[in-house]
Amino acid sequence: MPRTVLINADIFDSLKGVVKSDETIVLNGDKIVWRGASSSFEKEEGDEIFDLQDKLLLPGLMDIHIHLDGGFKDIMNMDAMIMRNKTSMYAYKALKNSQEYIKSGITTVRDCGSFGMNIHSSLRTALHSKMFYGPRLLASQIPIAQFGNQEAFGPDHFLDAEMKYETTSGVDGMIHAVRDRRRSGSDFIKTMTTGGVLHGQGSMVNQSLFNDDELEAMVREAEKFGMHVAAHAHGDAGINSAVRNGIRTIEHGTLISEESVDLMLKKGTFLVPTQSAGGFIKSIPEKMRATLPVEIINKANEIAEQMIEKQRVAYEKGVPIAIGTDAPVSGEHTHTSKEMELLVKNMGMSNIEVLQSATIVSARAIKKDSTLGSLDVGKQADVVVLNKTVLEDITFLNNNQNIDFVFRDGTLMSKNGKLETV
Repeated sequence: MPRTVLINADIFDSLKGVVKSDETIVLNGDKIVWRGASSSFEKEEGDEIFDLQDKLLLPGLMDIHIHLDGGFKDIMNMDAMIMRNKTSMYAYKALKNSQEYIKSGITTVRDCGSFGMNIHSSLRTALHSKMFYGPRLLASQIPIAQFGNQEAFGPDHFLDAEMKYETTSGVDGMIHAVRDRRRSGSDFIKTMTTGGVLHGQGSMVNQSLFNDDELEAMVREAEKFGMHVAAHAHGDAGINSAVRNGIRTIEHGTLISEESVDLMLKKGTFLVPTQSAGGFIKSIPEKMRATLPVEIINKANEIAEQMIEKQRVAYEKGVPIAIGTDAPVSGEHTHTSKEMELLVKNMGMSNIEVLQSATIVSARAIKKDSTLGSLDVGKQADVVVLNKTVLEDITFLNNNQNIDFVFRDGTLMSKNGKLETV
């Protein structure tokens, strides 16, 4: 198999947070097999060489909180989404959205909840086998929701249909739910320890229904199968219970207290702030805002007002910050770079730190740092080649035209913002 050689480039070392000049990396199959000074590189017959003078190489970027099968217009018009789509349509939406991610330099995504069981496990297989070009996909599929689910909304017949999201209460119910997700092909478990924002008046962000023994059983059973648990949690009661019982990533964490921050530090828990979602109410057009129920507007305003200050405390105290957008709640897909901008603006993170968050920190959060997150020998050959530096201006990532090449598992999947042909 011919090797792919990326020579004479600047390389972002995500482990050390520095850029190393005039280096070369060699890709063979799906792995990085050599990295070093360009002057030390020895060419072999058949090598395909990319001379990348004045280019910057990043490890493949990550967005570890998205919902591939939805769109922003769907979220803002739930009636049309429910009435005009069969379940199978979401698979096509997910495929289209995944292809947009690879063009923007995102080589790994974690889908935190889908509309149908088995949709994303099948899409994962199609993407990993390169039947279609797209990012590496970790799928939770249908979340484990609390019985009496605060996330449920709609008329009785719709609530009855949504029962598939819920599970029987108690420890045995949690164990069965985890095994059920594993049977259907889930890579990790997504749960909700509080209500949400874009849901009805019964969905309260400050209340949690799970008991500690239920959450502890969920985590224990998931980890037995090598899976981790991610918890949607806005209010501090749900954040604290999730962290206390060993859940690995807190999604949103918008009303987090200093007590919970200290507990996260003790437990090694990761925060996925999804600031672009938390502040969505301030950015959507007035015409669209007028279609939302008043209780949703009130909850969204409460979240937006407190989120930045509370999450900044978590960052300043040293809680590891991973990158997730909650797209399409936060806007149409592939605005991961906008999330990175918000973390710089609102949290005081440096460009170097947010690049680390989007690479090695996110890899650690999903337990994939042994194979992903840095451009080191032995790791998967996920490489993003930029024609501009992002160290001074992170907004360069907003334009796919600034991304010359995207490799995933050693395969060139996108060139100059356009998808390559399989």
